[in-house]
Amino acid sequence: MKKILSVLFAFPLLFLLFTQEVSAAKYTNQNVTAYTAKSGKKTYHGTYPTKYRTAAVHPKTCGKPTSGTKLPYGTQIYTDNELYLPGFANGYKDDFLVEDMGDVNCNKGFSAYWFDIYFGVKSQLTDDRANKFGKKKGVSYTTY
Repeated sequence: MKKILSVLFAFPLLFLLFTQEVSAAKYTNQNVTAYTAKSGKKTYHGTYPTKYRTAAVHPKTCGKPTSGTKLPYGTQIYTDNELYLPGFANGYKDDFLVEDMGDVNCNKGFSAYWFDIYFGVKSQLTDDRANKFGKKKGVSYTTY
């Protein structure tokens, strides 16, 4: 009887664990920029960046890279409007993945929840594309 009661009690708890929705957060009026990196350079979180997918964000505590990233590793970013990415095959994209840290000292004048899109291995072409992307202002997005 104790086993049956244990199972009956555990099932609702397991159900709750696996049916919880992931909480979303909304950020408005943020900056978005683009960056390139040397070949073979890993991200802050130890991954190899993926062109037009990897995003870098501020550290939790400005000036302290050991504090982790303001948005956790693996956070999915979905912009309200697609962004034009020079050199991206489809031209426009609205989904990115937090894998890196940038502007460690938070002294470049970016918004609190700014993100930086990886444009590829550093070269004249990728640097030109990142510069063409520039600094977007007023971008709104949701994270999951």
